[in-house]
Parts: sequence; C-alpha cells; structure tokens
Amino acid sequence: MLVELSIENIALIRELSLHLNPGLVVLTGETGAGKSIILDALGLLLGQRGTSELIRQGAESAVVEGLFSITGQRAVIAPMLEEWAVPVEEDELVVTRELHTSGRTTCRVNGRMVTVQMLRQLGRYLVQQHGQHDQQGLLRSDEQLRMLDLFGGHQAALADVRRLYESWREARNALEALRIDEQERSRQLDMLTFQIDEIEKARLSPGEEEPLREERQKLQYLDRIVSSVQAAVNAVDGTAGKPGANSLLSTALHEVAAAAAYDESLRENLSLLETAQVHAEEALRGLSHYVSDLDNDPRRIDEIENRFAELRMLERKYGATVEDVLVYLDEAKKNRDSLLHQEERIDEAQRLLKQTEERLFAASERLHQARTAAASKMSERVQATLRELDIPSAVFVVQVNMRTNADKEPVFSTNGMDEVLYLFSANRGEEPKLLSKVASGGELSRTLLSLKSVLSEVDEVSTLVFDEIDSGVSGSAAVQLARHLSLLGQRGQVLCVTHSAQIAASATSHLQIMKTETTDSTETSVLPLDEDGRVAEIARLLGSDAADGTAFEHARALLHARKHLAG
Repeated sequence: MLVELSIENIALIRELSLHLNPGLVVLTGETGAGKSIILDALGLLLGQRGTSELIRQGAESAVVEGLFSITGQRAVIAPMLEEWAVPVEEDELVVTRELHTSGRTTCRVNGRMVTVQMLRQLGRYLVQQHGQHDQQGLLRSDEQLRMLDLFGGHQAALADVRRLYESWREARNALEALRIDEQERSRQLDMLTFQIDEIEKARLSPGEEEPLREERQKLQYLDRIVSSVQAAVNAVDGTAGKPGANSLLSTALHEVAAAAAYDESLRENLSLLETAQVHAEEALRGLSHYVSDLDNDPRRIDEIENRFAELRMLERKYGATVEDVLVYLDEAKKNRDSLLHQEERIDEAQRLLKQTEERLFAASERLHQARTAAASKMSERVQATLRELDIPSAVFVVQVNMRTNADKEPVFSTNGMDEVLYLFSANRGEEPKLLSKVASGGELSRTLLSLKSVLSEVDEVSTLVFDEIDSGVSGSAAVQLARHLSLLGQRGQVLCVTHSAQIAASATSHLQIMKTETTDSTETSVLPLDEDGRVAEIARLLGSDAADGTAFEHARALLHARKHLAG
C-alpha cells in the first residue's frame, strides 16, 4: 500500500506531500489542475520512463519519493530485494527517483541504488495503474491469459510448463543443429577426407624440421667443409715432402724415450706424448672416414628444399608448425568420424525430443484442463459483476483454445499451448464476440473494473490506480461503478482520478487537486477535503456553482447515501 507520496519540482508541482489512507481515495479537480501530473510522478517510482521535460521550469532536478507498506507482500518482494542487496528491516519500502536536467536519473530503494529496470520489476508488485486508455492492455491476448492464470491459481502448473518448454526448446535446437543439409554434410566429408589424405601422405614426424635444417646447411657448405677437413688430414698425416703432426710426434717420442733412459723424471712427459700420438691417429682415422663417407649427391639438396616446401604448404593450411598440423589431423579425423556417425546422433536427438515433447504435452494438457475449468467460473463471476454495473444483458465468456498448426499438432510456447479470448455481448440475443470488436469505451471500463473486482482476492498487488475509469459512464452505471470501486477499496487501496460525483461520494478519502496562478508562475497543490469541502467539490462535479443550493443538497444526499451503504 502507498502510505506517503512526496513530489518536488515535477511539472507544475513545486513541493507536495501526500499521506494516503487505505480504502478508496479519490482525486478530483478542474481539467488541467494537475491530476495526471501526480499519476505521472507515481509512475516514475514504478519504473516508467522519465525525461528531463518533467522537471519544473527553472529547477535543476526533480525528486519523487514514496513510502510503501508491504505487510501482505513481503514473501514475494523480500527475496527480490535480498538478491539486490536492499535492506528490509521492517515491512516498509522507501522508493526514490530523481531526474536531472542532464538526462541522468537516480533510483533508490531503502537508500540502496537500483536501476530503472529493477524499479519496474518491483513496481509490478506495489501498484497497478489503469488509465482511461489502459483498456488496450485488457484487449491483449497475453494479458487476458495472465488474468485467467491469476484467477485460477495456475502458478505452479505454469512454472512446470515453462521449465519443460525450455528443455523441449533446447532438444529441438540440438536436433536442428545436427540436421545440417545432406549436401553440406557430403561437402564437409569430402573436404575432411582430402585434408586427412593430404596430411597423412606427407608422413610428418614431430621435430623433423631441425635435422633437415642442419643437413641442408651441411650440403650448402660441403666444398668448404671438405677442403677444411682435408687440410686437417694433411696437417696430421703429412704430405709429400712435408711431415705431418703424426710424424713429428713419433720423432719427439723417440727422442724423449732416449732421454728418459737416463732421467726417470721424463717418463711423465713421455706418457703425454704417447697419448697425444694415439689421439692424433684416432682423429686422423675419424677425419678420413668423414671425407670418404660424405654423400655428395647433388639431388639431396633439392629433396630437402622440396620437403621444406611441402611442410610450408601444410603449415599455411593447417597450422603454424608440424606439431600444429598433426593436431589438426587428429581433429579432422574426429570431425569426419562425427559426420560419419551423424545418423546415430540424430536418432538419439529425435528420441530425446520426442520424450521431452510428450512430457511437455502432458503438463500443457493438465494446464489446459485447469484453465478450461477456471474460465467457466471466471466467466460467470465477471458476467455477474457486469450485470451489476448496469449492463443487464451482458454475456461474458472466457474462451480457452488449444493452438495447433496446419497439421493439427499443438503449438507450444512458454505459456503452454493455449490462447485465451475474451468474448462479450451487451445485448440480449446477440452472440458474444471478441471484446476488442464490440465493446464501447464505457463497456470496456466496466469490464476492466469487473475483472479487477473478481481478481482482487488473489491479486498480489495491494494498490490499484484508476485514471478516469468513469470515462463514458454515467447515470445508474456510474452508481454501480462507484459501489464496486468502494468494494475494491475495502480489500486494499484504490486511488481513483475521477469526474464522477457518485465515485467521489463513495470515497473514504477525498483529495482536491488545485492549480494556482500568480503573475509569474503556476503551481499545483492538493487539499485533503473535510465534510464541507467534499460537499462543495461533489456539487461542482454535479455541474453546479457555489450559489446552487439544490446541488449542494444533492451532494450531501450522495454522501449520506454512500456512508449508509458503507456502514
């Protein structure tokens, strides 16, 4: 319930603070006094769109603040606020919305910053606003279905259907993803087979590039290598006319051996020379074998270059290195195997989809039966209320149809497989037709009120706002409209902007909206009316002026009659 509403610098309102009671609270005033401004300000707290154009001329910002009691809604609202880290110590919420001329908007709940989207989500549980043109919402099929489910208490069944619908949709999408075009599947198989053959024919080995690189370098400098090695052989073995290192070592060994016969201290040096001669002979044999074993086939360098070209080509196509190409080969084989076994996976996906669809159909069928039963009861109650609202021959039918496609198969959605239609007839003997096609503006207003009256016992929202719901309604219909608004007020809080004297007389609280003009400004203010003030305002609504005593008596009579009915 909305307990207090404070408005600062919104349009014609400089500063305004309202304390609102339970029951039917009416707001009346001259056309243009600012009644809609108050509802616009309340809408800001509910997450409705706000622009800098709403800010009072000359002000830098505008602020709207509402104090809400959530005593009967805590179980629904508290988990949402807990998720947003908004503190709720008592059963009260302070909701604040601030607009700035820069276009920036600030939203808070109990002092904690929230987004406009969060306000909108919270607002659905705080207040329901119904303007004189809100009958368009009543005519929407999704809104009609929502009201039927609310009336029937189908929340658990609907949640079950929505959970199964998501599973069914995922299974259907998975099957569609597997059912790629057969031509595309064949193309992918051909491409993968070609790639696999191309890589496998290359007989790649991890790490093969480095040995090839070394061999290529040796072949590129083979002449220089042979020349240097041969020079080393000559230096060790000697050439014609020039002794080599081996010959010189033999001479040195002979001389030191002779000297060592006389001096034992030379034995260590003799041993070193013997070792050097052995190493020199081993090196000579190794170098000689190296030269004789060299493969001087000029075609080998071409073979290596061709291999590198082949590797570069594969790396351009499939990976940066030989190892990457081999990884790609493994993936290609897996993908080919997957395509080859596609039919098996399609069969499994079809089985899963069928299983999920059967479960979804069963849950949707249960919901359909529950809706059909609830529709009959809801039709009777709304029709009875419409007849009380001075449409004596009213026929109202809530029709639940199962949606099917051209093949008579059910069409599923998050709401099951039903569509709901509201049918209406105001005249005896006429078949009920779509409410949107046959109802007048006044009939739509009364239908909306009838629905709200029927739903008031189960609706989670404790505050209803009606903006000129009496539009197009007069006479005895207005009297009945006032009575039902009063009954709604007994179950919660109803804020009603009205031009109807009958509705104003039925209120538990009456606020008069006034516009005051000075030489340089215009302001909207609100005056809570006492008994005399109510009489004067109701007389004005009846079309009288201040001097019309008869109208004042009529106004007093209306107030007395309404009080008598309420008592």
